[in-house]
Amino acid sequence: MKAYISFMDTLNSALRYIVSTLFIVMVSLVFLQVLTRFVINYPISWTEEISRYLMIYIVFLGSALLVRKSAHIAVDFLLEVVNPKAKGILDIIVLAVSTVFFGLLLIFGAQLTYIVIGQATPNLQFSMAWAYAAVPLGGLLMFLNALAVLFEKMLYRGNEGEEKLT
Repeated sequence: MKAYISFMDTLNSALRYIVSTLFIVMVSLVFLQVLTRFVINYPISWTEEISRYLMIYIVFLGSALLVRKSAHIAVDFLLEVVNPKAKGILDIIVLAVSTVFFGLLLIFGAQLTYIVIGQATPNLQFSMAWAYAAVPLGGLLMFLNALAVLFEKMLYRGNEGEEKLT
């Protein structure tokens, strides 16, 4: 389990660079679009399309990073009112349900990606499957990160004083 957690942390480190790079490219393309539209008065249509698809990838890949840090938005009222032992059990149950959801996102996202293979993007005429592939890819990474969090909670359960892997 420790090897898997370490592997996922290494993968997430690389994923951070990928998401950051995609974000920089997206911001640059949006800036170029604004510049060409309002300053030169000759808009470049493909920049808007690529920016949209980059944003989709940033959201799904970034969500995978948030799963690993348990940083998604959550309603934690119930966790605040239960005792610490029940809190740990409830936390694992929520994580298990989330892991099942991420698995379903992977499966149904892959099916949806397969369905749209024949469709083309409006300007660049790439397969829409490239855009939709963000869903199963993000689902896979969220699933793997949720497993890492689950393994970490099981590994360090009862050892709250020890330093956890970061």
